[in-house]
Amino acid sequence: MKINKTAALITAAALTISPLTANAAAQKPVFPQFNKNEVNGTVTVNIPDGAVADIDITFDSPEGKGFSYYTVKDAAKGEYSFDIEGRDNTKDDYRYYQLTINLKETKLGTVSSSFSEYIDFINDGSKKDSFLIPDKNDNPDSFKKYTYDLTVKEAEKANSWEVKVVDKVKKSVIFNQMPPALGDVNNDGKIDAVDASATLTAYAKESAKLDSGLSEIQKKTADVNKDGNVDGNDASFILSYYAYISAEKDITLDEFSANRNKKA
Repeated sequence: MKINKTAALITAAALTISPLTANAAAQKPVFPQFNKNEVNGTVTVNIPDGAVADIDITFDSPEGKGFSYYTVKDAAKGEYSFDIEGRDNTKDDYRYYQLTINLKETKLGTVSSSFSEYIDFINDGSKKDSFLIPDKNDNPDSFKKYTYDLTVKEAEKANSWEVKVVDKVKKSVIFNQMPPALGDVNNDGKIDAVDASATLTAYAKESAKLDSGLSEIQKKTADVNKDGNVDGNDASFILSYYAYISAEKDITLDEFSANRNKKA
């Protein structure tokens, strides 16, 4: 079941699939020579609630490396299933499939973290053990379904991930993410007037009996005086801190708070 010679690598950027809703059906491949009659397995990626990720599957073959196979942008909560073509696993007829998941957003805020591996459930890390569904008689008679379950947990170390093999056909991919620093409401790595504005806007909305627009994590981050409320006092505090450090004074928010309490 050799594939035809491919003139050029088809880039994911040129053939992007639109964002999908939760519990989507099998995804549409971007590889133009995909043959559904040769499908011999599936890979399923489960995105948890509150997370947004880009999912890409590429493959290496005798014709070249890094052929774009599937591309899904902004995958939200749900199950994303990808049909995979089988190959003979011979020198002139093989495919090494690689899965890449770029995590972009979680309940803890924005994030930039990427997981990538050859789809390998023997788990020795070699390409030869990747998603090779032998199909020597040209009939899809050895169908397999592999599953990747994503989870996100709070951790002291940011932008890292770990993989746990659940069984021969399922893996758990755990992304470790640090919660935002106190005062960094938009979780962009700095505390500034934007955070103060977001806090004040949230307070104004709640005062008008509207939804604040903040997640639970953001509410905790905005409550810099830790009184259980997000209000004008918090916004003023964040803005004062930003003005103080803008004057090239190196001090943490906690130190700034302690100094203010001493003067009070």
